[in-house]
Amino acid sequence: MQVTAIHDYKENLDTLLRYFSEDDLITDKYLKLGARNVRVNKLEETDDGFIVETQREVPANVPGVLKSILGSFNTIKQTESWHWQENEQLLCHMDVEIIGVPAKISGQMMFSEPTDRTGVSTQNDVSVTVKSSVPLIGSTLVSFICDDIKAQMQSEYEFLCETLPQLVAED
Repeated sequence: MQVTAIHDYKENLDTLLRYFSEDDLITDKYLKLGARNVRVNKLEETDDGFIVETQREVPANVPGVLKSILGSFNTIKQTESWHWQENEQLLCHMDVEIIGVPAKISGQMMFSEPTDRTGVSTQNDVSVTVKSSVPLIGSTLVSFICDDIKAQMQSEYEFLCETLPQLVAED
């Protein structure tokens, strides 16, 4: 099952990117979005971008049928591999593991700076795929995870829209 979204920002890509590439801002973002025990395990530059590995505990509103699989908090390990493209776009491949949950989550974000859209400095095209091979409850698990991802993506988007102007003002 796939979750997609397009998020438009008034701020430029360099400003937006700070919340994905600076240790303290990554941590602050996840804490303000309700996570706990947030850690940035790796943040390193590569030839064409950077790699970020994070771990955090996130709350889960779990339906009854999934309570034996998912707890009230789940540990998320996320690896992001960011690569500048020749057309000045920035592509992020991500793999997300929910510790102890039999599901595979992967996706990508493509950041661009459209020149033909008034009021939009940066656009983020997000696509996330969730799979599970567990018999019987696998489709319920995937559906739940996708709904949760949609809600988390929207919360992160709203957080960034609210805080990015403050970040610009501080510079």
